[in-house]
Amino acid sequence: MTMTIQENFGERHLTIYLPEGYEESTDRYPVIYMQDNADLIDPEGSDSLSIIRTLTAKGELPAFLFVGIKPFDRNDEYTPFVSTNVFESGEKKFGGQAAQYAAYLANELKPYIDSCYRTLPDSEHTGIMGFSFGGLISVYTALLYPDVFGKIGSFSGSFWFPGIVDWVDQQPARNHEQRIFMNVGHGEGAGRTNGQQWMVPNNLAIHEILLSKGFTEQTAKQIVYESDSHSFEKGVQYLPEALKWLYVSK
Repeated sequence: MTMTIQENFGERHLTIYLPEGYEESTDRYPVIYMQDNADLIDPEGSDSLSIIRTLTAKGELPAFLFVGIKPFDRNDEYTPFVSTNVFESGEKKFGGQAAQYAAYLANELKPYIDSCYRTLPDSEHTGIMGFSFGGLISVYTALLYPDVFGKIGSFSGSFWFPGIVDWVDQQPARNHEQRIFMNVGHGEGAGRTNGQQWMVPNNLAIHEILLSKGFTEQTAKQIVYESDSHSFEKGVQYLPEALKWLYVSK
């Protein structure tokens, strides 16, 4: 039986999925930090958690401890720069608080989780993932803290966001043995005129930049799948495959 814990760390709400057998064992586990309160594995949104548990039981995946982090305001915390909010009319902007949020994850939340649960705390066993803006902030955080987060998952990451391609391009070349899995639907953003038309081109550009910065096809994988829209349902189907590639394949 999978144990799910709801708790608060300061004012932040967390949903923690313990691996099966956690209470009966003394093992330590890899941890994956998930944006949007771990919507990628929420049983109400998909069957991805059930599939992952089945693969773990078969020995095809390690057992994971998942930490879902509920945002205060994802349009502020998940965006790297202040920018016009394309989702709302009026004066409201994207808040550009990603640097503060990334520092919180690396310097406050992770030490807390490592102190409270039996984790494998090194970067090789520490992942960070999300969908849409959650994918954007996961890649952004991992590039800022490469010695903390070694496994990264971006599912339909919102790299249409203004300035993010240039920001990634300005990051130094690296050899931190990180692995990054990215996916995007082939038709995402098509027909848009608010900036989101750059969804697919910018995802492809980010991958190419990563390859130029020291990543290889063995450490940065990108999948473009058939989808005419920004579909959580289609993007999340790749989570088990992403975990296999990130944690099992060489």
